[in-house]
Amino acid sequence: MKRIVLLILFVAILAAGCTSQKTSPSQGDALYAQAESQYALENYHAAADLYEKTSRQYRAEGNAAKAKEALNKASLSARMFVEFPYNQSVMAAMIDEAYPSASAGQKETWLSCKTGQCITSDGETLYFTDTVGNVRYHNSDLIRNATAGMGKTPFYDEMKPLTATPATEGAVYVNPVRWEGTETLRIPAGLLPKNGTFRLWVPLPVESPSQKDVTIISVEPAQYVKSQTGTDADMGLTYLEIPLESVKGDFLNITARFRYMQYEVRYTIDPAKVGTYNSSDPEYQKYTASGKNIVVSPEMKAKALSIVGNETNPYLQAEKLYWHVVSHPYSHVPHVWLSASGTPESVYMLRTGYGDCGTQSMYFAALCRSLGIPARAIGGYQLVPGYAGTHFWSEYYLPGYGWIPNDVTIAEGAEWSYEASDDDRHQYKDFYARNLDPYRYIIQKDVDVPLTPPAGNVVMFDMVVQSPKAVCDTCDTDPEFEMLENWKVVVKKV
Repeated sequence: MKRIVLLILFVAILAAGCTSQKTSPSQGDALYAQAESQYALENYHAAADLYEKTSRQYRAEGNAAKAKEALNKASLSARMFVEFPYNQSVMAAMIDEAYPSASAGQKETWLSCKTGQCITSDGETLYFTDTVGNVRYHNSDLIRNATAGMGKTPFYDEMKPLTATPATEGAVYVNPVRWEGTETLRIPAGLLPKNGTFRLWVPLPVESPSQKDVTIISVEPAQYVKSQTGTDADMGLTYLEIPLESVKGDFLNITARFRYMQYEVRYTIDPAKVGTYNSSDPEYQKYTASGKNIVVSPEMKAKALSIVGNETNPYLQAEKLYWHVVSHPYSHVPHVWLSASGTPESVYMLRTGYGDCGTQSMYFAALCRSLGIPARAIGGYQLVPGYAGTHFWSEYYLPGYGWIPNDVTIAEGAEWSYEASDDDRHQYKDFYARNLDPYRYIIQKDVDVPLTPPAGNVVMFDMVVQSPKAVCDTCDTDPEFEMLENWKVVVKKV
């Protein structure tokens, strides 16, 4: 937690002698100190308001650099509470409405911050926006009642026929599917300043072991494109610089089109044939190192060792880690708050048991890396018919075999089925321990891949780039939120 910043007036020693001159703090400086104080006290709403006032005051004083710094602090403060919109009385009413037959004891447990997701801001307990949904995910009777009411189980019903199909002996990448995608960013011109530069990073597909023949068809308007990372990069990006005075009409429109081939992945692994890692290989070192969100620590290693026990074969170790992560129920997670508070995703799941696709993938990768098994979290979109959306999954490397995929989150869909047998659930989960469906769009080969070119000193949720990232030197609001509201991705089979 930040300390209150004390504003100290330095004495300027004049070159001609010992004469000194004192400068009074500006109104902007005084407001900034108040904002810092409120942030340190965890009064994030008050801090956000004060930082915004500070930014306006600095602009009025002609101090553009300090105005931008205050605006960044306002954005950081808002990210500390934006995913927590409900106080305790409102959340209690929401739980009563969603689960009227639950006992008072159950409801009390669900409202406990030990099992829920809460923060304290401005002296009030606030609840995560998806708390009600997480109650359902954490209670198999509730989620199965929900799917029974729909008459179907999302993901599980669509993927069960594929997971039940026997693999072809010796084949790894099979049954390719060709996809073509269009990404559209359409920002109302009224939300943008009339001048300045709008810097934009737009995601694109990359080549990977399962994603081949990637072609970037076009990025428009082409005159604003400054660079692309290329299809062989760790993350696919096109970078644009848009002079805002050139934006004509009612919208700023950006469009990217691409195509690629995605393969179904089928692995049959003999533990005795797993080779030995070359620990001096740069790729080995890269994917066993601790990162911002995939953290290798004594605490993480102790957890990994407690899971694998005396097992030393890396394949069998990874299998044990997979089944451990799968045993956790799916949970929506306050990613923006985690980023703003500096809490690593893998550490959050280690300590709480909460994780969605991204958090679960990073947790699995962190456990693997703690044991010296190269691992990474793959990001982009899943394209399961009827349920396309942003998604993450994992890969770990085995010498003699390559990158072995798994998808903990899709696998957990088996637990949601109201009609599956225990054998059905196990078979489905086991498929996703080392195999993958072809309904994927891969943008980045791991989390926390740096933007190219770097964004600079701005507040940004950049561990994943499933939607554009933006920096605006003249904006008086956080442009990242505009990206989410005005971004559309359509990827279809061709």
